[in-house]
Amino acid sequence: MEKNNQQISGVLHHAKSEQHYTLRRYFPSPQQASLVEQYWLVDWDLPVGSQHVQKNLPDPNCHLTFFPDKCAFLGPVSKVYDYAMHGKNGIIGVKFKLGALAPVLPNPIEHYIDTTTSLPSFLHCDLVSLSQTLSQTDNDKARVYTLEQALEPLCSYVQVHHVQQLTALVEHIKNNDDIYTVEDLALKSGISKRTLQRQFKKYIGLSPKYLIRKYRLHNALALIEQQPNDIHHLVSKLDYADQAHLIKDFKNILGMTPGAYIDDI
Repeated sequence: MEKNNQQISGVLHHAKSEQHYTLRRYFPSPQQASLVEQYWLVDWDLPVGSQHVQKNLPDPNCHLTFFPDKCAFLGPVSKVYDYAMHGKNGIIGVKFKLGALAPVLPNPIEHYIDTTTSLPSFLHCDLVSLSQTLSQTDNDKARVYTLEQALEPLCSYVQVHHVQQLTALVEHIKNNDDIYTVEDLALKSGISKRTLQRQFKKYIGLSPKYLIRKYRLHNALALIEQQPNDIHHLVSKLDYADQAHLIKDFKNILGMTPGAYIDDI
């Protein structure tokens, strides 16, 4: 079981927040590499009467999440969401590969954006029994093994080519600072703009234009952690036309201005 030590992105106020919980991430086995991006487990133990509200701007992947009181399928998330931690507890999650679940979803994936489905039947496993087994297991290795065994039937539905293509396209967006438009992505990938828009809608549910803006914002959050008092540096580094465009992206996706975000650091 290989631990995922890659840089964490999309966690708001990461430097301040991580003191409240312990997060571990693991890559799937080779047999499930086209289905699962990673397994993640988070635990916390907070003083009586206190709580920590964690806000995240996650990747657009679907998740299967085992909360303290329920099991739920989370569709692609298009905006910041939060979760209140209190007492001593934890969450176990499966982050699916982009597009991997499209063949088993009863509706187009766009229907699941920003939604939560309790105990979905379309995942082809007994989630009630799985939840009970996970709650009785006290180490990460056993939990990941249990998840992999339960999710194995889903592997036969995965369209590997589409998953690999979508993963590569989103990695292009994440890792290339010079992709600002869908036209830029089309040029980099050799795929037409129209095909990109159609594929993203069918398998991710969100447009390539939105994801380009979103990952620029991920980069902005990382830069703010390093230099919280320099908005002009963000505008220049991320090649925004001006400060107004940066503020617009913050408001549309995070629901706050850069200044308000910095005030909470």
